[in-house]
Amino acid sequence: IQNVSEESEKSGGLAHLRQILLSAILDDGNVSIGCPSIGLNFRSKRLSRKKVLIVFDDVSTSEQMEFLIGNQGWLMQGSRLIITARDKQVLKNCGVDTIYEVKELFDDDARMLFSRYAFGKNYPNVGYMELSNKIIKYAKGVPLAIKVLGRFLCGRRIKDWESTIKKIKRIPHVDIQKVLKVSFDGLDDEEQNLFLDIASFFKGEDKDCVIKFLDGCGFSAEIGISVLVDKCLMVILNNKIMMHDLLQEMGREIVRQESIKDPGKRSRLWHHEDIYNVLTNNTGTEAIEGISLDMSKVKEIHLNAGSFTNMHKLRFFKFYSSHYGENVNKVHNFRGLESTELRYLQWHGCPLKSLSSKIPPENLVSLEMPHSSIKQLWKGVQRLVNLKHINLSHSEHLTKIPDLSLATNLESLNFQGCTCLLETHSSIQYLNKLVVLNLKHCRSLTSLSTSIHLGSLKKLILSGCSNLMSFPELSCNIEELSLDGTAIQEFPSSIERLSSLILLNLGNCLRLEGLPSKICKLKSLERLNLAEALKELKAEGIAIREVPSSIACLKNLGRLSFESFMCHEQMGLLLPISFGLTSLTYLRLTDCGIIELPECLGQLSSRSILLLEKNNFERIPESIIQLSHLFSLGISHCERLHSLPELPCDLSDIEAHCCSSLEALSGLSILFTQTSWNSQFFYFVNCFKLDKNELKEIIKDAQRKMQLKATAWWEELEKQHCEVPRGMICFPGSELPEWFMFQSMGSSATFNLPPDWFSYNFVGFALCAVVGFRDHHDDGGGFQVFCECKLKTEDGLCRVAVGHLTGWSDGYRGPRYIGSDHVFLGFDFYMFSDGFDEYYYSDEVFIQFYLEDCCEVTKCGIHLLYAQDFSDSTEDSVWNFSSDEQGELPLQPPPPPKRLKYSVSQSPV
Repeated sequence: IQNVSEESEKSGGLAHLRQILLSAILDDGNVSIGCPSIGLNFRSKRLSRKKVLIVFDDVSTSEQMEFLIGNQGWLMQGSRLIITARDKQVLKNCGVDTIYEVKELFDDDARMLFSRYAFGKNYPNVGYMELSNKIIKYAKGVPLAIKVLGRFLCGRRIKDWESTIKKIKRIPHVDIQKVLKVSFDGLDDEEQNLFLDIASFFKGEDKDCVIKFLDGCGFSAEIGISVLVDKCLMVILNNKIMMHDLLQEMGREIVRQESIKDPGKRSRLWHHEDIYNVLTNNTGTEAIEGISLDMSKVKEIHLNAGSFTNMHKLRFFKFYSSHYGENVNKVHNFRGLESTELRYLQWHGCPLKSLSSKIPPENLVSLEMPHSSIKQLWKGVQRLVNLKHINLSHSEHLTKIPDLSLATNLESLNFQGCTCLLETHSSIQYLNKLVVLNLKHCRSLTSLSTSIHLGSLKKLILSGCSNLMSFPELSCNIEELSLDGTAIQEFPSSIERLSSLILLNLGNCLRLEGLPSKICKLKSLERLNLAEALKELKAEGIAIREVPSSIACLKNLGRLSFESFMCHEQMGLLLPISFGLTSLTYLRLTDCGIIELPECLGQLSSRSILLLEKNNFERIPESIIQLSHLFSLGISHCERLHSLPELPCDLSDIEAHCCSSLEALSGLSILFTQTSWNSQFFYFVNCFKLDKNELKEIIKDAQRKMQLKATAWWEELEKQHCEVPRGMICFPGSELPEWFMFQSMGSSATFNLPPDWFSYNFVGFALCAVVGFRDHHDDGGGFQVFCECKLKTEDGLCRVAVGHLTGWSDGYRGPRYIGSDHVFLGFDFYMFSDGFDEYYYSDEVFIQFYLEDCCEVTKCGIHLLYAQDFSDSTEDSVWNFSSDEQGELPLQPPPPPKRLKYSVSQSPV
């Protein structure tokens, strides 16, 4: 049923549509119902017997639907109604189940639709593709515009196309304008003015700010914008007012039509050429209500005495630059404004020294003059009861804030970057509606009013006020307090009363030497920027001497990071006896000069990480073994650390780069004798004092560990899903382990496999490479070691398996300089994760190790790994399934190959 709204305006139009509807449903062209509504008996006896799909196009009121179908209860179960409308509220009134907003066409679909109307086929003619794409870009996926322009351009010359494209950038096509304007015509006068204001000036602006301006102009903006959204004339995205380009053009064309030849007689001006002509030729009239000039699009404008004289109704004034960082004023000889209707004033780079006598301020709602030359806004007290926002950010000549005691409705003050501002005015403490006070980077500011006890203040920004040594008493309602980069030395005791505080920013407070013990009484605190949040507390680059024991009160703290503390003494950061944080999964104490770790490091939760890099302690407490969930331990650059204690058996990762005093690794033994399923990586790069005898034992233990892993994985293969383990240890050295069966010089080698090498319990290779780093400097990209194995048969068939010994990917945590050879020893069962049967007849293996530039593999080797079959072995034979004392592998006769069907998931590197 097409054009319901249009037909309803005709005499008998709805009755005619209902006749068409009933005839179609009943398949009877002679049916006729003359009564105003459909009778109950008729509905129930005849219409309820059919399942129907009915589409009603362009419905404008719910009464139209009521007339056409009455109560929907007569419809047979399974029937469907589709209603199209321009107003979302109409659909709600009709009681629809689901509202779907038609989306714009994608470019490919738009091009096909356009081509059908312009060329009579699904693609453009030769030579018209670029022009077609310009039309599609202009239409922005709207089918109406695509169809209209396609019909209009069909059969026309290329010159006609080019002229049309140029024209529609200035003046919308009349047929498109006519259809889009239907929704505009359905608005009342106030809603139309709201739409024209938004189309002219506010597309992409914050909804709340726009509402305050429009309310200040006497509009009911909240409901007005809601109506415009319901009528699909705009949308709200992330609290920004957005509008389709064609709708914005439609609104601006309505304004242009007010006076096509003389822009000075239009209500709103936004085009830079129109504004230039009006201001320089003195053609402005009282019709002008708003001006928005992008100064980046003009060279210079030299005003004269009459430029603004006749603009008595001017309520919106905006001079700005769309080029980021360009704040140079290009408007000269400004004599002032005479309009008492002015509500919004924004002028980037305003050259005025003061606004006194230049601009009537009494009705201002918003005053924004960033990067201005203002030294003093005005003298004395101004009655500014409508003013809600003042933004003088980066006005570097501003020295003082005026008396604002009569600006009783002010909600935000922004003086960010006013580097000459010496003081704030005491009247600020009486602004009972002030929500935001921004004094960021006011470097000359040394103090504030003794009290800013405003119940409305939610956000106080003092970041970068490098000479500010104290801050005033604050209301308990404040939610964000930014003091980073200030010179404060201590907190007032009243900080515990800030019960609503969510964010406290203290980063780079170089003189701050202590956190108040009562900080944990801030019940609402979520983010404490010593740099981050209170489920994550991060403190960087500050001079705190000691972490208070009260930190244990933060029961929900999951991540705690102290890094790069600038302690004034040689003692380093002092830690509490116990952290007592049961939710902690990440504890980082990096570059804090710590001399002694607490005996109790807390109760770290599942898969937790402990990073202690760049500190001065000589030992790690033996209590670390109680951290049963410890997953990763970082102790790199702890140059005084001598030994490792016994470590938790599930530890998967140890990074101990550049521990220049580290000698004893006996604590690793438990990690090599326990069967843990997770992958394990141990790094001891540049640890040149490691005891040689202990290293030999570690290498033997590594062999045992690999075979434990091999057995565990072999048993898991019977399952349908298993994680593939990897493992690696890296340490200074230049020799391969003696127990490696196949060894060679260089980065590659070919080895002949024993005749019966393939057994049903073969699981893969142990891998080893000696890497010569040749004074290697890491630029931050990390370091990786890879191995490619090619197994060949007598018939020349070749199977390739690629392994990864794993290096380090984080250049920040990895070593920056490596000065000698290092051994990389490990395994990667992922090499054969696709099954083993294909390798059964191989008799030769070729290996190739490859790695980063400026390094080379000087020696390499592989060793066959077999799982132990416990079904017929005694306990004493558990460790005798790899090699005998002469290094020879006790091979078993291969039974018929066992086919294992399984799926694997790669473990994280």
